[in-house]
Amino acid sequence: MAAPAVPVIGLQLFWAFWSIVGLVAVAWASLHVGGTRALLDELSHGWGAFTIALDLLFVAIPVVAFMVIESYRLGMRWPWIWVPLIIPLPGAFLIPLFFLLRERALLHIRAQEDLTLQERQSGGNAR
Repeated sequence: MAAPAVPVIGLQLFWAFWSIVGLVAVAWASLHVGGTRALLDELSHGWGAFTIALDLLFVAIPVVAFMVIESYRLGMRWPWIWVPLIIPLPGAFLIPLFFLLRERALLHIRAQEDLTLQERQSGGNAR
């Protein structure tokens, strides 16, 4: 039996919007960075930038762990893809993208459960 179609809902549009905004905003800002050397020079000028970099790093680790674990739990394809993707892609893009795909997986699971329930009920009524 074919899987039921997953509808597009407002929450999916919300995550898609912020994923695109995050990608565009970070890409625009990265055009103004002078490369790795300029970034390292910027980090060495003060503790403020270094503190922010460490904070983002230590936030990213549990977030990516959650993304992998939740992907496994929901049966999403390629659950480990989030680990290598977080390196070249901005988190402002990748995290909302994950939530969009997570929402679609949850809706797919709910639709499968509803379909199974309908089949059981129709099979029980036919007897």
